[in-house]
Amino acid sequence: MMKKNKKYPFVMTKKALAVFIVFTVLMGLYLFFVRGDMAGKFAACIVCPILIVYLIYVYRKESKADVNAEQKKTQFISGSYFESPEWHEKYMVYIKAHPLEKPAYQSMKVDLLKRFQRREYIFGMMLPLFLLTCSLSLIPMGRYCNAIIGVLLFGSLFWLEFSLFIGMPVRKWLKGDIDYPVLEASYLKSQMLLYKTNALAFGTTHLHGFTENKVYAIDYGSIEGISRKIVRLKKYEDGIYNTEEYQHFAVIHVRLPESGETQDVEIELNEFQVQMAIDKLPTYKIGEDLREKIFVNDKYE
Repeated sequence: MMKKNKKYPFVMTKKALAVFIVFTVLMGLYLFFVRGDMAGKFAACIVCPILIVYLIYVYRKESKADVNAEQKKTQFISGSYFESPEWHEKYMVYIKAHPLEKPAYQSMKVDLLKRFQRREYIFGMMLPLFLLTCSLSLIPMGRYCNAIIGVLLFGSLFWLEFSLFIGMPVRKWLKGDIDYPVLEASYLKSQMLLYKTNALAFGTTHLHGFTENKVYAIDYGSIEGISRKIVRLKKYEDGIYNTEEYQHFAVIHVRLPESGETQDVEIELNEFQVQMAIDKLPTYKIGEDLREKIFVNDKYE
C-alpha cells in the first residue's frame, strides 16, 4: 500500500522532468529572441541551463533513492535484512545497552500521567500562549473581531498542547470501563519499551501501551499475533525530495471479544525495539502461533 499526497509534495518522474526541461528551454528561447535585452540573454544562457542541470540532479537523486528503497523493501519482506549477521550483531549490542525499563511510580495513574509531562509540550504551549495574550490585549483597543478570532485560534492551539501535557488521553481512558486494580497490578510489574511519545509494556496479565493520543491494555488471551510494519517516509522541502527515514511499528492483532473480528493496534518503536517486542510476546503466549508478518508502506511528507 502506498500513501500519496496528490497535491504536495511533487514527485519528480521522467514525464515531469521532460515537461520542466521543455518549459525551461522554451522560456530560454523567449528570453533570448523575444525579449532580447541583456537581462533576458543572461537568463537564457546562464540561469536556464543551471535550472535544467538542477532539475536533472533532483530527478536522479530521487530516482536513486527509490531504487535503493525498492531493494531494501525486498530485503525487508524476505526477512533477509533482519536475519543478516550484521543486523543481528547490532541487535544484540542494542539489547545490552538498552534493557527493558520498569514503571517509575507505584501507581499506574501517576506513572502514566508523568510520562505525558514532556518538555516539548511545554515549549509547544509557549507560542500559542503568547499569541493568545496578544489577542486579549486587542480588547481594550476596541478590536473585538480580531480579538475573538485570535482567542479562538490560538486558544485552540494552546489547548491541544496543554491537554497532552496534563495527560488527557490517560484521564479519558481511566474514566472508561476498566478493571483498574487488575490492570494496575499487571502494569506495575511490567517491562517497558519506550520510544518518542510511545510505549509498549509487557505486564503480567495484559499488554499495555500508549501513544500520544491513546492508551491500551490488551488481555494476552485476545492477542492473535504480532507483525512488523515499516513505513518509508520521504521528506520534501519546497516540493523537492530532500531525504527519507524509516518508521517501524509493532502491530498487535487483537481479537475483539464482542464481534470476534480482529483489530490492529500500532505502536511506533525503533527497529530493534520492534524485534524485542516480537521476541518478548511469545513468552506471554506460550503455545500460541504468533508468526511475524512484515508490511512495507511508503509515505510522503
